[in-house]
Amino acid sequence: MTALRMNAMKKTAGTKKRAAKASAAPLVSDGKTSDKPALILDAALDLFRQYGYRRTSMEDIAQAANVAKGTLYIYFKSKDELFEALARRLAAQIETNVEAVATRKLDFEESVLALLEAKLGFIFNWVSSSPHAAELTGPTARLPDDVFGPLDARFRASLAGALLEGEKIGKVDLKAAGLTINEAVDTLVAAAHGAEVGASDQAAFDSRLQRIARLTLRGLR
Repeated sequence: MTALRMNAMKKTAGTKKRAAKASAAPLVSDGKTSDKPALILDAALDLFRQYGYRRTSMEDIAQAANVAKGTLYIYFKSKDELFEALARRLAAQIETNVEAVATRKLDFEESVLALLEAKLGFIFNWVSSSPHAAELTGPTARLPDDVFGPLDARFRASLAGALLEGEKIGKVDLKAAGLTINEAVDTLVAAAHGAEVGASDQAAFDSRLQRIARLTLRGLR
């Protein structure tokens, strides 16, 4: 871990560097805040993305955030607690993305695709941006249900609302398809998850997601 700590210390030249490097992952703050918990989370995120959750120690995080180890423990009692805070920030960002879709003027298929991209596209981009990023979304069993549970409920409710609106204007016919609204949402989400299979980059994922969404929606007519 000596080399890890040396590398981590080199990366404390400024929060602007951390923010710039992490620009591909909207989970980080703007790098300009004086809020210590936010700066600590940014430092932890940067290290987790480079070295993984398991290889990063609380001492590494304290050094990268340029705070005393005792100060770090004032805000986060353990690495698991810090991990949970990062997961909550990720969930909040995705929920914001999902909510933003409602403010856009989109046709039926576009609105459903935008919702899928707001969550699944964001997660794919996040996970594919680092070989260790999946550790933040993968071991969800260690996280309380209220971390990602409300997000999933909001996401499914938004998809259900979009499908019901589509039914009103004749774009889908759930009765003819023999599905309830919940079954239709389940089918759409399950199919959409297949977009990540074999996708080598974000463009490939987006293209697959678009094709899957359109094929699934047109099968509901």
